[in-house]
Amino acid sequence: MTLLATLLVMTVVAMAQQSISVSYKGQRPVISDFVSAILSQRELNEALSNVRDNWNRRRLGQQLSEGASFSVDTQNGFVRYDIAYSPSEHSWTEFCFWNCSDGQHKLVGVNTGHELRFKSIQTECTGLSFYRYDNQTRTLTPASAYDLGASIIVTPVVDYYLPRQGKDIKAVINAKDKPVNIVMHWDGMKFQQEQTEALEVPSLNGDFQSPTEEKDYIRVTTAEGLLNAIGSDRNILIAADTEINLTPALSDAANFRTTYRLWMPDATAIIKGKSCIVSEEVFDGRQLTLIGFKNLVIRGERNSRITVEPRYSFCLNFIDCENCTVDNLTIGHTEGGYCQGGVIGITGGGSNKVTNCDLYGCGTYGLEIEGTEGFDMFSSNIHDCTYGILQLRSSRNVHFVHSDFFNNREFELIGSLGCEGLSFEDCRFFANWGDSPLFSIDNEFRLSGCAIYHPTQNLGTIDLANQSEISNQFSENPIDNNITGREIGPDGHWVHTK
Repeated sequence: MTLLATLLVMTVVAMAQQSISVSYKGQRPVISDFVSAILSQRELNEALSNVRDNWNRRRLGQQLSEGASFSVDTQNGFVRYDIAYSPSEHSWTEFCFWNCSDGQHKLVGVNTGHELRFKSIQTECTGLSFYRYDNQTRTLTPASAYDLGASIIVTPVVDYYLPRQGKDIKAVINAKDKPVNIVMHWDGMKFQQEQTEALEVPSLNGDFQSPTEEKDYIRVTTAEGLLNAIGSDRNILIAADTEINLTPALSDAANFRTTYRLWMPDATAIIKGKSCIVSEEVFDGRQLTLIGFKNLVIRGERNSRITVEPRYSFCLNFIDCENCTVDNLTIGHTEGGYCQGGVIGITGGGSNKVTNCDLYGCGTYGLEIEGTEGFDMFSSNIHDCTYGILQLRSSRNVHFVHSDFFNNREFELIGSLGCEGLSFEDCRFFANWGDSPLFSIDNEFRLSGCAIYHPTQNLGTIDLANQSEISNQFSENPIDNNITGREIGPDGHWVHTK
């Protein structure tokens, strides 16, 4: 046999080995059939192997791995798999298909992404790949992203989003100065790329949202504007270079004379299930308490802040609220407080978040949380508080990730009673009062990849810390010279230029 003939035979054999048979019932395959075929391959990367394991469990009616979930939309030809490895790390894989205009083929896309500490990262498993399906042979063969017009050759990390609705692929190039948004339009046989200013991207549950669109946010510049904007399923944006002092508006009883906005001595007297905004009495003034709201976002643009004057009030107080987020804001008191009155208080409810914030002193504690089910703080600072850092009671699944706690005093710095699922990941504790116990926790908690600058004899209940994951760093000196700044707190990401 000639060398050319041998090479041709080897090529045909290799192509045959790459072909994947698709089994299905009915007149044509659906997205689940394509997913099953792709996952049936003997050799898969780590991410797809994980998908296969849980896909098979799902088909057999078995329980999925912890943190795993599927969204299967047969009508729109879309499947998404999510797996959370920790509060700050998760990955996802999407599958979808397109009908080709030649009437003989379909194109199946597979997209895997990975997020660590709420930032996209590139791994050997991430990226976009394709298979071409032949209607006649009922087989899938790998297709080149370059030949299809879907290849992006760049150094930064690229996030792809396959279409659950429509036909276009969305892509975000995470450039250092400003993200670059790309839409890949499907023309029936390949993709045509277009750079856009604004881009709709899917949320983690596969539904579409437009976080960068101006129309989705209510921009406010005053306390009255903020009070008027508050409600469930609302996105509020505090304008750049704006300081909102809530105290004058909260001190005017005329602003709280409706069934929705109440002037009260005690907000806990509200009947459970009612949503309302309360100007609540405290020892030296009034505080804002939000009750029963869901899916509320209060976000700041560059250099925006919320302040209050009474030393005994919370700056923001949430009761029975669900899935509410405070983001990219500096929040604190104008004068130091004693006895009570932290920066943010959360009672009841669950799945609330504080992200990219600076909670500064004057409050007795940066956070006081009680009776809640799920809370996350990410990339935030708590500093210069007069009594301590945190007070937690009777709560579950409270997580602090990539956050710094410093210059706080003077009693037990982190207190937790009756809490389960408490964790600190990639956090730093430094320049706090060295003679104050750092941990006063009555149950096991997780400590992973943290840096703790505090005298050993005053670490408190450190023996209850589960340190079996990423090792932690300890130093006796609270003001160790190795402590340097890092990008934590408000970053101005939500500045709009329209």
